[in-house]
Amino acid sequence: MAVLTPEVKESLQKTKIVFLATSSKTGIPNVVPIAAVKILDDATLLISDQYFNKTLANMQENPVIALSWWGENGGFQIKGTVTVHTDDDTFRQDVLWMKEMRPNLVPKGAVLVKITDGYLVKPDPEPGKKIL
Repeated sequence: MAVLTPEVKESLQKTKIVFLATSSKTGIPNVVPIAAVKILDDATLLISDQYFNKTLANMQENPVIALSWWGENGGFQIKGTVTVHTDDDTFRQDVLWMKEMRPNLVPKGAVLVKITDGYLVKPDPEPGKKIL
């Protein structure tokens, strides 16, 4: 299990759009922009699903994902494993969060991401350096 650093947390919290990459069991990739991502703790993220189609199918076949973004201090990539929740406390927490943040959105599911790795995606003497 990887733990988010303060620098990565701050960057993620300030970023408006994060790109979520998934892959089918046969390796067909899919990338979507998302805005509803929240840090739950140092090793777990919550993503609210309002619109996932191919993304959801991929996560059900292959629970390994990557998130990438570019912020004020450069970019980061997080990798992790996901579980999809549609009728439990995690889902209800997501629904409450969306009612506060974007009341016009109705979640279909809540995606928990257990962070496994993190990398730099910015100019550095060691491009792509593992940081988590």
